[in-house]
Formats: sequence, C-alpha cells, structure tokens
Amino acid sequence: MSPPQTQALLLTLLCEVPLILCLAAPAPWRRLGVIALVAISASLLTHPMAWWLAGTLAPWEVRPGLLLIETGVVVLEALWYALWLRLGSLRALAWSLAANGLSFWVGS
Repeated sequence: MSPPQTQALLLTLLCEVPLILCLAAPAPWRRLGVIALVAISASLLTHPMAWWLAGTLAPWEVRPGLLLIETGVVVLEALWYALWLRLGSLRALAWSLAANGLSFWVGS
C-alpha cells in the first residue's frame, strides 16, 4: 500500500468507525467491540478496491467515476453492516451513507 493510500485508509477509519459507534448508541458495551470490528472490516474490504478503481480513471472520468465508485462502496458496506450487525437494510444503508459521506467530505 502506498503512503497516500495508507493515509487515506487511516482517515477513512478515523472518520467512519467513531461515527458508526455513535450511530449504534445506545448499544451494550460488550457489543461496541463487535460494531467497531465490523466497521473496520467494511473499510478494509472496500477501500483497496475503491482506491484501485479511482486510479484507473482518466481525468475527464473523475467526477462521474468517483460517484459510481462511492455508490458501490456505500452499497457493499451497507450489505456488510446488515449481514454482520443484523440491521435492517434501510438502517444499514443510512449508516453506510453517513459514514462514507463523512469520510469523502473530510478527504476532499
């Protein structure tokens, strides 16, 4: 992983994991560790793919390409949250959209 990619992943984790934990409140303390691990693993699964796909975009494709990539990331992470945290699909989608929207905004 290149230094810029590592920095981007760390920024993603620093934004998304605390937000997911806040959205999960008031979860029991014993469940917060599981929630954090699910949030971390979601980013670890999607970030490398998104980074690679973004690197393949030509300059004129960046805006629409990033929108498409981020949409895919939101959907995949929502499925991950729904599967592992047993969230309803709308709640999982809202969590994923909020987390990815925050990290995209901070990283822009």
